[in-house]
Amino acid sequence: MKRVLKMLAESNNAEGIKFGRSIRGLDWKFEEGCERTIRTLCQKLNINEVLARILYNRDVKTAEEAENFLDPKLKNLIHNPFALKDMDKASKRIIDAINNKEKICVFGDYDVDGATSSALLKRFFRDLNIEIGVYIPNRLKEGYGPNKLAFDKLKEEGYSLVITVDCGIVSFEPLKHAKDIGLEVIIVDHHLGIEQLPEAIAVINPNRFDEDFPYKYMAAVGVAFMVTVALRAKLREEDWFVKNNIKEPDLLKLLDLVALGTVCDVMILKGVNRAFVTQGLKIIAKRGNVGIATLANLVKLDSEPKAHHLGYVFGPRINAGGRVGEGILGTYLLSTECPKEAYNIAMQLEKYNEERRSIEIKALEEAIEQIEKNRLYNNSIMLVQSKDWHIGILGILASKLKEKYSRPAGVMVIKEDTAKGSARSITGLDLGRALASAKTEGLLLEGGGHAMAGGFTVEISKMQPFCDYLINKLDIGAEPFIKAKELHIDHVLSVASVNHKLIEDINIAAPYGSGNPAPKFALHDVIITRALIVGGYHVMVIVTDKKVDRGNKVQKCILFKGSETDLGQFLLNSIGKKINIAGTIQASSFDKNKIDFIIEDASVNE
Repeated sequence: MKRVLKMLAESNNAEGIKFGRSIRGLDWKFEEGCERTIRTLCQKLNINEVLARILYNRDVKTAEEAENFLDPKLKNLIHNPFALKDMDKASKRIIDAINNKEKICVFGDYDVDGATSSALLKRFFRDLNIEIGVYIPNRLKEGYGPNKLAFDKLKEEGYSLVITVDCGIVSFEPLKHAKDIGLEVIIVDHHLGIEQLPEAIAVINPNRFDEDFPYKYMAAVGVAFMVTVALRAKLREEDWFVKNNIKEPDLLKLLDLVALGTVCDVMILKGVNRAFVTQGLKIIAKRGNVGIATLANLVKLDSEPKAHHLGYVFGPRINAGGRVGEGILGTYLLSTECPKEAYNIAMQLEKYNEERRSIEIKALEEAIEQIEKNRLYNNSIMLVQSKDWHIGILGILASKLKEKYSRPAGVMVIKEDTAKGSARSITGLDLGRALASAKTEGLLLEGGGHAMAGGFTVEISKMQPFCDYLINKLDIGAEPFIKAKELHIDHVLSVASVNHKLIEDINIAAPYGSGNPAPKFALHDVIITRALIVGGYHVMVIVTDKKVDRGNKVQKCILFKGSETDLGQFLLNSIGKKINIAGTIQASSFDKNKIDFIIEDASVNE
């Protein structure tokens, strides 16, 4: 039998429960489920119904799928790196450079994926007793990706081989220039390309137009890891380690960087990515990377690291250098072996992160004002612009606008005769392809990305035609926008059923992130007994079950940064009222013996 609503954790039938009007205007969805499949998962895996439904709602429907999902092993999921086009060519060229003692430089992006990719290769070569150079462009002065002046500088410094990471797939003119001046380049990227390859000696990219490699969803750091797997295999084949009396590098110890870059670049956590992050979190817990350990100490992380910490605690700090300071600091932090150097860099990044936060607040208010005044929320993508915004926060602004309005957003800053922009999308609207298409049409100087994020540079004279083109290109119907307003609930709970066993069950299906969102629960028919503002702008409410036969257990619920939102005001004014609350649950950050319910929405029956 199929049901529209989930079972209550204490096995009360939830069918027929009404949840009324959502305060945030979201559509609470309780997916239909095959009870037979769910029971089979329970029996074969010896798990309870809550975990079985979490798996089912993530399209994990057989015992074999569940085993790979719950215990992802890299050896079972990683693909042959030489299946990637140009991998053989690239590895041979790099080994020639090693044997000929050529100077090698990694050219990376200034975000976390770029920093982790650069640091990963630097650490790998260090294990070979080879020190390579790293070049991260200045976001304000050079912009994203390879450029002619940077290549000129590297050539002057004696480098003969450059490996680009997390960039390069559409850098046609700079790469032609590199070839002209005798600088050889290998591209290691994951962004969408067009039906043309740049002039490089090798292009390794699961998303190049002619690539049939199965893992399209890897971050650049995942692709860089595949390069190290290939290099180690080639070097082993040539007896290089024996001849040079060097121990083979342990590549598994690099998975902390792979996990960090994968999560921070919001890659889907399935298949090999899930193995990367699961194993990488174990490496991070050992604190072998001096830079990551220093960050963990700085933020007083004394619990087991989770994907959440990578994306929302470590990531913003590593990114801060590239946003408002020095982009290379992230790579330095993640590749250093010196605790003192790591501490100094981490403190500088913390300072930059505070600066980024203060810059962001005013710009976000101005962007929202533009959207509301011009009703841009009616477009397929909301495009806002200013001459004053800091170029380093455009991506953050786009993300926050997307979250607020549940639709794609692009943020542009105008400088003289061009505008630079960053955009974020929703599931079902491929932003990277739309930007690549706009570049092909001659509307952009630069542009590209992947499905959920991208960047671009446009001439002022073409800005309006570009905006019109992008809006039309992403206007593929209402379905993606409807889905973006859906709140998918995994289970309906009572306050009495929220306990540490439930958290243990939830953690079995971790890591959570893109493609595997943290399970969402609905507390049904609860009474708010207390509501107050804490920490200046968070809302805390205490709720209890309406039905007295469930006891008098209470549950603390938190709405972060919500005191001035409609939802926050609703909660503060609903003491004594019966409502429904949707969100996630976790062990309290301040007291592991307590449980917090993190509020995402509330509803009321009218």
